[in-house]
Order: sequence, then C-alpha cells, then structure tokens
Amino acid sequence: MSHRQLFYGTIVCGALVVALVGCSDGRLPTYPVTGRIVFADGSPVRMGMVELKSREHGIHARGEINREGHFVLSTYEPGDGAVAGTHDCVVVQMVMVEDYAGFQPTTEGVVHPKFGSYATSKLVVDVRGQDRNAFYLQVEPLAPGTFSGSAHKHEHADHGRDGGLEPSK
Repeated sequence: MSHRQLFYGTIVCGALVVALVGCSDGRLPTYPVTGRIVFADGSPVRMGMVELKSREHGIHARGEINREGHFVLSTYEPGDGAVAGTHDCVVVQMVMVEDYAGFQPTTEGVVHPKFGSYATSKLVVDVRGQDRNAFYLQVEPLAPGTFSGSAHKHEHADHGRDGGLEPSK
C-alpha cells in the first residue's frame, strides 16, 4: 500500500467516523413529556410553570400550565421533553399582591407554596426513555385569606430567586 493510499484511506475512515458518530453537543437525549396538574377537587391549576429537576443529572425541564391544567415540557428545545430518569417536581406561580388601600387579593387558583420548593414539594415523576410520557399531578391550594396586605415575599426556594409565595404569618 502506498503512502498516498494510506493517507486517503485515513481521511475516508475519519470522515466515516465523524458521519456515524455525529458532532455531539453534549446534550443528553430527551423524551416527550406532557401532563395535567389539578387540585384535589379535580379543578385544573390554570397558571404557572411545572419544573422538573433530574436527580441523576441536575438538568431542568419546564412547561407552562395552560387554562385546562395541561403542560408540555421542554429542556433544550420547545416541546422536546425531559431526560430519562427520576425527577423532583415543583410548581412555580407568580401571583401579584398589590399594596394599596382596598385591594383584596384572592387565593383562588393559587397552589400552596410548599409545591414551589424542591425541599418540600414531594412531587416525583419517572421519565421513561420512550415516545410518550404523560403525568397527572395533584396539588393542594393555598388556604383562603392567607394574604394580608403587603405581607408577601416572592422566592423560588431551589435557586433563591423570585417565583414562589410565602403565606402571611
């Protein structure tokens, strides 16, 4: 075999390896995940986000909750789902509590703040490496009359950023 044939053979083999392996971007494979989130009485949670965190990889998947309580998760691309494995789950809602005379905030449709923290949510889902994963999540509402005036705090317990609620004391 000549040096020229060896050189071209090496280039062809290298090209085949790149073509077969592909250019990996380091992303783990994701699997479609949909679901519905409701209160104990069966009424849908109508706003907010469902967020999953992979116990194995720490990768987050998120999905907006629509008016019927349905969500579709995304990790890297819209609607691509979540990585396979066990995930802890939280529900994040942004609820405005105005601080002016006569304003009476409502707790209707507000999820109890314990579901907004990975430490207290206790919601867990297992995403399987398959074409369809569908979950039905049930949460508790925030008790009526929990807000009082300006006694509110926005906090997302997992990251210490805005996003959840703390009831008045």
